[in-house]
Amino acid sequence: MLELNYSFVLQVGLFLALWAVLKKFWFDPALRVIKERASRSEGEVEKARALEGEVARLRQEHETAVQRARAEAQREVADIIRLAESEQKHLISQANDDAQRTLSDVRERVAEDIAAARRTLHDEVGTIAREVARQVLGRAV
Repeated sequence: MLELNYSFVLQVGLFLALWAVLKKFWFDPALRVIKERASRSEGEVEKARALEGEVARLRQEHETAVQRARAEAQREVADIIRLAESEQKHLISQANDDAQRTLSDVRERVAEDIAAARRTLHDEVGTIAREVARQVLGRAV
């Protein structure tokens, strides 16, 4: 059986005193540090989650902005192409008109030159005919 004597009581008292000292100077500060670290870690984890959410939101905004910019660039390119095609058609039409006018002017000049040559030949037909007859006949006609 267990005997209760003063050494057992003294050991229990020393144990309780040591427990009280260790609790005050070792366990409580250690538990406080652990709690502070846990709360800081949880706070940092919450901040990291908030930053992840912010990054996802910013990434989505960036993607949306890039898509808008691409769409705008495509619209601008299409507008530029339409404008260039319109300008090209206008220039071709203008060149065609200029070519038609030049062709008409050249035809008029050629017709005038032909008419002038005909008038000249018409005026000289009698002289040329007499000269040919003189050459063929060998005498003046």
